[in-house]
Formats: sequence, C-alpha cells, structure tokens
Amino acid sequence: MLTLEALNAAGYKSYPNTLSRYALYGMEKRIEDQFGTKYFIHVEVFESYPHQDPTTYNFDTTVQFRDCDHFELGKKPTVNMTYLDDADTTIEDIEEFFERAWEFLGFPYYERNE
Repeated sequence: MLTLEALNAAGYKSYPNTLSRYALYGMEKRIEDQFGTKYFIHVEVFESYPHQDPTTYNFDTTVQFRDCDHFELGKKPTVNMTYLDDADTTIEDIEEFFERAWEFLGFPYYERNE
C-alpha cells in the first residue's frame, strides 16, 4: 500500500508545484546509479475520496523518459507513463516496474556523470 510514510522512507522529496491543480502537492525521486541520472519518478498527492478513510491519501505516480541524445537533431522523443496502483501496490513495485520499462525501452540517461 502506498503511504506518505513509505514514500518518505524511500527517499521521495516534497515540492509545492504540481502537475495537477487538484493535487495537494507533489513528491519526486531522482533515480540514479554510478553512471548518472536515469529518470525521475513523480508522485502527485491527493486528498482521500469521500468514501475513503479521511486520514489516507491517493497518489498518481508517473515517470517521463526523454531521449536527450537526439535533442541536437531537433527531435525530442519523450514517453510519459502512469502507474495505476491498487491497494496492495508498494513503492518498491512501482520503482521496479519503471526500471524494467526504462531498460526495455532502451532510453539513455537523463544526465550522465562526467
């Protein structure tokens, strides 16, 4: 189950600007390894629905893969993906899915270490 506590423990940082005007705020995590930054995972945090426990939140988790290697050619191929979770989904499930997608699609690093 996704919770604010799980997101904080996994290293997600809050930011005030959100992609949705209905979101309370956003959270973001930079996914990187020894070679550089691969991509960022964004989480929009929403209030609970009327039929839900009012102490819980709803989350939209998205990632954007950009082919920065082709910017100089005037092309900016970008793929946006949203993970639709259920009650049993953990942040680890989402991170593993996005990592597999990044590897399968073969996108380059967002930013390489020098």
